[in-house]
Amino acid sequence: MLQELRTYFPKKEHDGSGQKRQFPSSFLISAPEPPAETLQCLACYRLHCSHQLGDNMWLLTVLLLWVPAGAQTDPVKAVITLQPPWVSVFQEESVTLWCEGPHLPGDSSTQWFLNGTATQTLTPRYRIAAASVNDNGEYRCQTGLSVLSDPIQLEIHRDWLILQVSGRVFTEGEPLTLRCHGWNNKLVYNVLFYQNGTVLKFSPQNSEFTILKTTLHHNGIYHCSAMGKHRYESAGVSITIKELFPAPVLKASLSSPILEGHVVNLSCETKLLLQRPGLQLYFSFYMGSKTLLSRNTSSEYQILTAKKEDSGLYWCEATTEDGNVVKRSPELELQVVGPQTLTPVWFHVLFYVAMGMIFLVDTIFCMIIHKELQRKKKWNLEISLYSGLEKRVDSYLQKERDLEEPKYQELEQLQEKTPQKPPEGEQQ
Repeated sequence: MLQELRTYFPKKEHDGSGQKRQFPSSFLISAPEPPAETLQCLACYRLHCSHQLGDNMWLLTVLLLWVPAGAQTDPVKAVITLQPPWVSVFQEESVTLWCEGPHLPGDSSTQWFLNGTATQTLTPRYRIAAASVNDNGEYRCQTGLSVLSDPIQLEIHRDWLILQVSGRVFTEGEPLTLRCHGWNNKLVYNVLFYQNGTVLKFSPQNSEFTILKTTLHHNGIYHCSAMGKHRYESAGVSITIKELFPAPVLKASLSSPILEGHVVNLSCETKLLLQRPGLQLYFSFYMGSKTLLSRNTSSEYQILTAKKEDSGLYWCEATTEDGNVVKRSPELELQVVGPQTLTPVWFHVLFYVAMGMIFLVDTIFCMIIHKELQRKKKWNLEISLYSGLEKRVDSYLQKERDLEEPKYQELEQLQEKTPQKPPEGEQQ
């Protein structure tokens, strides 16, 4: 079908009657769906053949309106590049801007805009031979089949020293080049590059410094200083690094502890914050130092049958295709246990309740025993005191008896020696 349509719309000299024969209405109705390439061809030639189609123009309109939603793609954005690649230059220096984007066939015209106003330049190349303050501003461009480009802010300076940068906004992973540039290309040496007031790099001869892979830590204000006749210092330049994607988070479909035999799905979760054509993330999964899956476009990994040996610390890694941006997730611990060791929650509850009751009962018994011991101690003390007094009394009495006994013995002996008188009645 594509070849036929290209035959119907040649770039040169169309035969009106031939087109009527080539585009019967039954063909348009019976065609299932125009291929995307065909539709693009129709769009490309709509300007060239509209004045020649005559009464068949409505057929082309039907075809263009018949584009299915699935065949429509996002428009391509034009891109501006600089030569030399600096967005800051001195007065009288030259700079060339190039606009890259798809064009209509046979039409390379490009529209340039300076501070929102269309310029007279209609070529992909925009040349500034001797920069002046009038060239300061925001540049954009657009080609025949593209949308307006992102802006490029060009600054024209008049100073002794400037810090030239290859851009002001970068995506992490992209290179950032800094150049400490003297007025009228004067030679500078002992160059110091600063980030947020802190020395980033010292170079005795080279006035350029490149950060090969930018990260979010490279956000900040940059400036430089260098020796010429004197030591000069540039103005600051703000550099912004946009995050491409956040650090991934590893998640498991089941929480630990996991019973043996279950299926466990691991998901390395992150998302692209900036959408670019052909940009794809690759994922790797690890357990400790062991690689489970390396550089796969799928962000998931499955443990088909969980075993005890699958217990460990898991983590994942997300990276771009070129490897310029690599980010690692925090570790996730998985514990796989057998059925006999997996104790239910209610068992733990009962265990702690029983232990609490035992502790309470032990406390009460300890208090009772303590009170009883105090009472017995007091009673024993009383008994001890009474026993001591009784012993002292017995000892005293014993001593008295020991002293009185000899007296009684002497008295008895005296009585035995003395003759007894008979009673008065008996003497008569």
